[in-house]
Amino acid sequence: MSTPSVAPHLSTRARLERPGPIRGGASSRGAPGLRSGRPTTRVPSVPGASFARARAPRQTACLASSTERVNIAEKFLSGGGLRKMVLSDDEQKQLLGAVARHLRVLQEIPDLLPHLHVDADAVEVRDSKVCDGRGVFATRAIPAHTLVTLYPATNEVSLCANRARGVTHSWRAEDYEKPEPSYAMCNGNAYFGDNALRIEASSADSKIQAGFLGHLVNDAAMPPRDARDIAYAQAYLVTTTNETNCHAVPFPSGAVAVAASRDLEKDEELLMSYTFGFDAEFMRGMNADPELRKQMLTNAFAADMKVASVKMEQLTAESLKRHAAAEILSRELLVDAAEEA
Repeated sequence: MSTPSVAPHLSTRARLERPGPIRGGASSRGAPGLRSGRPTTRVPSVPGASFARARAPRQTACLASSTERVNIAEKFLSGGGLRKMVLSDDEQKQLLGAVARHLRVLQEIPDLLPHLHVDADAVEVRDSKVCDGRGVFATRAIPAHTLVTLYPATNEVSLCANRARGVTHSWRAEDYEKPEPSYAMCNGNAYFGDNALRIEASSADSKIQAGFLGHLVNDAAMPPRDARDIAYAQAYLVTTTNETNCHAVPFPSGAVAVAASRDLEKDEELLMSYTFGFDAEFMRGMNADPELRKQMLTNAFAADMKVASVKMEQLTAESLKRHAAAEILSRELLVDAAEEA
């Protein structure tokens, strides 16, 4: 796809931090070409790890009539997620605890990554070519739809299942110091409704871990910050839609992977769309002014937004389809985490 002409000031790339919008909402599917083909879904035995082996899918209907405590992850997954069911505050806390533990266990036991189809060795951190900071680069040629890294939950994980009530439950790392909004990612899987699950990474270099570099992937251009600058917003939308080369793949377990949107060459920097939701001030300004929203819905702008949305939806659906086995395993790992949380 040819590079669109963009407003001159768009090429001046400021320091890009972390995506925050559809990042969770976008998805891509997995692809062939992983190191050892399609990894078995069998979980490796890890000496000393207090983590149960994944089991075959369970019959939640039987549990419903049992006197045993219902596993919140099983209830959540069998019920179709937050869009199809209502969880009490206590159940939301339990679910959040299970998701947080699941994400932490993945980082504690990185041997699980190949079983989730994540080819962690395919990328590494280097100085970015699009901003004055770090970026993620391909260490070799990467086939389209390969899962290359996960988004780390090294700072905070929060769940807001009922925005109307405004109740948010949060888990924070033991060494949590401050909010890191520039390193936040929402899981856009349908199971979590309207981006109810938010994962926040730490900006500390000491927490950078191979296989969990999602928070260091940059955008092709700086997302808009001024809601009144409609021209820049439209130019950004065109650029980020056409020049990014990877996307987020949200699993119903809460984990978010990053996948190649096309074949990538060795040493190519991974770029992912942060979308308009990256800057909270931009969104507040847009939502507060009906006239600005009207301008964004002009024929040309609306068409560009539709193209971007459809592209993300197609990539996500294809990724989840190709990595169906990894998704099933991630569900089982969440169920195990719920039992131990």
